[in-house]
Amino acid sequence: NNLRLYLEMTRGKEKTDKCFNDMQNAIYVALKSVQSVMINDKHCFELYGFDVLIDSNLKPWLIEVNGSPSLTTTTEGDRKLKMELLQDTFAIVVPQDWGSHESKYGANTYTGKSCGNFNLIIDEGTQEDRKKPGLKKGMLPPLWK
Repeated sequence: NNLRLYLEMTRGKEKTDKCFNDMQNAIYVALKSVQSVMINDKHCFELYGFDVLIDSNLKPWLIEVNGSPSLTTTTEGDRKLKMELLQDTFAIVVPQDWGSHESKYGANTYTGKSCGNFNLIIDEGTQEDRKKPGLKKGMLPPLWK
């Protein structure tokens, strides 16, 4: 949020929105490119770390993806960021209704579009994204241009 605010103040909202949309697109494309080799187990989750460099024109460059990002901390700011990351992650992975008798144990019942600093980029489980004009059956809507 601090980065977004800083960029909006110094570069404008339109350029900042484009930069963040391009970052989301890079993450989406990276995940789609390895989707066939990712383990999909409803009893597990995996956290990925994306290192992105933003150039002077606000173009994001995906540097690397960490399959097991380090959660060790070196500064107070780093500790705060990672604690918030873990809290947001567990809010999604273990939703509030998980312990109730009516819940579907082991199923992802979180339905929000955002949680803390996480934002849903695309939900392939919804029919809404699959009904876009011009998409053939089984195709996903392209986010890149």
